[in-house]
Amino acid sequence: MYKINIKELLFFWFFLVFSMLAVKDAVSQDWSPLQSNKFLQELISPWIAPPNGSSGAPRQGWLNTVDGFFTREVHLGYDWTETDGSNFQRGFARLNYPWTQRFWTGLEVPFVVSDGDNTSFGDITLTTQVMIYETRNISFNIGSGFTFPTSDDEIGGDLYVFTPQANLWTDIGAGFSFRAGFSGIFDNEDGYDAFRVNTAIGQTITSAENTPFGEFTYYLSGNLVEPDEGDTFLSLTPGVRSRLYGNLFLLLGIEIPVINRSSTFDQRLIGQFVFGF
Repeated sequence: MYKINIKELLFFWFFLVFSMLAVKDAVSQDWSPLQSNKFLQELISPWIAPPNGSSGAPRQGWLNTVDGFFTREVHLGYDWTETDGSNFQRGFARLNYPWTQRFWTGLEVPFVVSDGDNTSFGDITLTTQVMIYETRNISFNIGSGFTFPTSDDEIGGDLYVFTPQANLWTDIGAGFSFRAGFSGIFDNEDGYDAFRVNTAIGQTITSAENTPFGEFTYYLSGNLVEPDEGDTFLSLTPGVRSRLYGNLFLLLGIEIPVINRSSTFDQRLIGQFVFGF
């Protein structure tokens, strides 16, 4: 099986970044809800960031959950997973970019992954999404994730993974937002592998100007994975997000398995810096 070369994907990464610099922002236009009769026009129209929901809930990424909306951000993150045998660590960078009002891509590059015995470059994931419906209080998109086996065999699974998905975000009042996501997991060896459901709810309790606690948000995310073979897995991730200064944010969370903890992991600590541009 042909294995993706890291250099090839890094070349693609830099090509993607420099291509983005050539795309002009729609700074002179006002955002308006997407319309089905203008789908093709909006598919090629420059992205315009939508406003906060009517109760003030912002469209912002959280940890260990899905985004039904588009963001334009750079992420630098680290997670540490505690297991009975050894600890697993990962450092990664992520670039989210909405090319148009309807089309978005995200590229995640784990630049270091360690299981205690082996250290390697990780498996790169490219995600594409198409916005199906968007108003001030609701965003809904569909898309697919593609994971490439760029890590050493001792760290990764040496598999190409395909993850079709549908994601929802909605402002439900009083600064609360709710999100939900459904996805299938397929790989090139076994085909269908698992079905995953995510839901999350959180509240934003400060304004953007109150840095370093601007748009301070607390939330709880739940992830249910039903594998084709094996035991059901359920975890909960309480987390917070805060605007530190300007467009720089800090995200912190801890994932705790609730079902099937003994055969997975004890806890996962997650931290990210996010810069919006």
